[in-house]
Amino acid sequence: MKIDMFSCRSKLLLMALLLCAVWLLWPTEQLKSFLQPPVSTPNGFAFCSEVRPKFGPYQQAVIKEPGLHCVSVDFWQQRLADFAGHTGPTSDSNLISIIANDVTIEMSNHTIHSDGNSNGIVAQRIEQNDRSIPINIVIKNGVLDLRGAGTGVAILDQWSMNNINDQAPKNISGFRKSGIVLENLLIKTDNVGIKLEGDGNIIRNCIIESGGNSAVMLAGPNGKIINNIITLTEPMPPANGESGLLSQFDNLSDFRKNQRAAIALHRATNTVISGNRIQVKGTSRTYHNIYLTDASVSVHISDNTIVGSADIVTSTKGSTADIKSNVVEKHRNKQW
Repeated sequence: MKIDMFSCRSKLLLMALLLCAVWLLWPTEQLKSFLQPPVSTPNGFAFCSEVRPKFGPYQQAVIKEPGLHCVSVDFWQQRLADFAGHTGPTSDSNLISIIANDVTIEMSNHTIHSDGNSNGIVAQRIEQNDRSIPINIVIKNGVLDLRGAGTGVAILDQWSMNNINDQAPKNISGFRKSGIVLENLLIKTDNVGIKLEGDGNIIRNCIIESGGNSAVMLAGPNGKIINNIITLTEPMPPANGESGLLSQFDNLSDFRKNQRAAIALHRATNTVISGNRIQVKGTSRTYHNIYLTDASVSVHISDNTIVGSADIVTSTKGSTADIKSNVVEKHRNKQW
């Protein structure tokens, strides 16, 4: 009888510990209430390929076929560590990878989240049939919440664009029509919010909050950045043992010496930046609202609200801009 009682108590204790662990790891409704896309829209599609995280600890998925793909559940990836000090996922991991052209991802107001160093949604280079970069990719109506060193959305071909003042690779003679559209997304990340390469990419009606070198970084002409709320936040040092972008630097002051910008454009001739609310938090000579480089010529910048700084645009390396009807709004908590 004593053995049975002991066995029963052991099972109950184990069950209680498991329930406690699940409760601690499960996203709370309070947290999720802060993570909503700018506009909630119903999913009324007749047919849609379901996107779910694969079974396993890293909660990742791969899209391999063209067409409409609907995220059907939240992706909630936890940062994992073992007793030997190894941690995961690593910075080359993606919550959703795209390896096809002509893809629409309807996030259906779901959240993809990582506490580790994973990127959010990444379109990978395709070598077959001379398709060097995925084209015609639409991502809309959802939340990307990343707390490590990952980029929110990255669709790149020949250039990683790690820093806003990186020199363009010499072998890039031009950019292909890429047709990327990001719409109605909330992106929160400790690294770059969005990196896009190509001709004619569009970012509209999004909220982007970034603690990295840039909230939005584009390479290529004829882009449109329209009606977004874009915030470059002051980077904060990670707690001991936590992953994050700042863990790559010896201290916070080293990171703050980096050139940083809410919007950074490379070779972005005829790009339009209009109707946005742009804020750069923190003060530094190396912080910029809109940073143009690599001969980004005739960039049209109009009807934006710039919070906290009168320096709307920084133009370098032969870049030029047509600037009109922008408003500078002094920060309410700052003495001028």
